[in-house]
This record gives sequence, C-alpha cells and structure tokens, in this order.
Amino acid sequence: MAVRELRARVLGDGLTAIAVATGLAWSGLRVSCARPDPAVSASEPRLQELARSLRRSGALSFGELADPDAVFVCGADEVTAPPGGSVINCALPPWECTRDLQAALGRPVVSHPQLLREGSALEDFLSADYAVLGADDAEALVRADVVLAGVPVPPLHCDLDSADLVLHATNGLLEVEREYFHELAELCRAVGADVARVIECVRADPRIGADTERRGDSPRRGPATRLREDRPPPVLAELETL
Repeated sequence: MAVRELRARVLGDGLTAIAVATGLAWSGLRVSCARPDPAVSASEPRLQELARSLRRSGALSFGELADPDAVFVCGADEVTAPPGGSVINCALPPWECTRDLQAALGRPVVSHPQLLREGSALEDFLSADYAVLGADDAEALVRADVVLAGVPVPPLHCDLDSADLVLHATNGLLEVEREYFHELAELCRAVGADVARVIECVRADPRIGADTERRGDSPRRGPATRLREDRPPPVLAELETL
C-alpha cells in the first residue's frame, strides 16, 4: 500500500517563510505557502531558482493545501491549524513566545526558532549545525521530528521555554561580539597596531583557530574554518573586513 507523502503549510510571507517552505519541499514534503514578495525572492537568487523548480514539480505551491500534517508559523498574524496535525512555531514576531501561540490555539505547539540571514537563508535552514526543537508535549515533539526527518540537520531537543530563548540568546551574543570587534578595531588604530595581523595571531591560538573540532569520530567545523566560509555570520564577516 502506498504511503501518503507528508504535507506542510507554511504561514507567513517574509524571507523566513519562503526559505522554510522551499527547504521543506526540497526535503521531500509537499508544501504550500503564501506567494512571497518579489523583493524577497530577488534578494535570494538560489532560493528563487529552487522554488521555481519545486513549483514545476508540484512539491511547492502557493495557496492552501488540504489536510497538512504540519503547519509552520513564520511570522503570520493569523494562525489557523486543522486538528490532528503538528503546529511548529519559528518564533518570529508576533509569536516570539510559543506559549502565547499555544494558549491562542488551545493545543500543543513546538518551538523551532529560526535565525536566517538575508542572502543565505536557504543554506542556513538546510546546513545548520543543529536545529532546536522545544516542546512540553512529548508526542508533539515526536511528530515534529517525523515531519523534519528529511531536513539534513540534526535536532537538538529541549523544553519549550528554553527553545524560545535561543533566538534572544543568540542575538545577544552576536551584539556583544559585534561591539567587541568594533572596540578591538578602535584599540588597534589607537595604538598603531595592524588589525589584520592581530586577527591572524588570534587565529593562531588553537583554542580559537583550530580547523576542526572532533565529537566522537566526526570532525566538525572549528572557528577558523567558519571564519573562512564564503558566507560567515555577520559578526565574523565584520571581523574579516576590519
């Protein structure tokens, strides 16, 4: 007997919504989402190209999709979800607090925070080191795992409130680092130091510049490797150009 393909509906019309919808469709789900703003698509050529290909294949569609197995909330003001399916919140305004969305819907909701960068949103979704999934309901968490099984990113499970805090913690750390690097540049200029050489010496420290980290038998990207990426996080991009 044939197994019905999993279906997902993505609510929202911004960059995160179209990147999540496209990534889910690429991973094997049949997905529907709102038609994105042309300006959003234009800023992401690879995303735009893949979305067109997935639309031609029927894996991605704009509009409604009947009986979705999961509804992903990516910044939508109005949220409706059919009974029986999973509700997965990407923790964007106006639903940064998944408990608020859970209370509004009267059902368990899984927190799956997303911090996707303009210019590499699709890659961020499909190539992250891990994906945070938080819930207080074990069954809801298992259903979310099933829906996201095709996305090649290992899940990191936690409770609902901890998952919601991830975005705030990450943004806070990035802001602290950004301020640090600005101050470092000012200090170098004040004392006549060569910023590029200072950075090179910092990289030479094995605690910071090791090319790989090992977890068991699996090599992972170290800080120096991440600094050399074509699309490093914004803070590291600033460090490269100081």
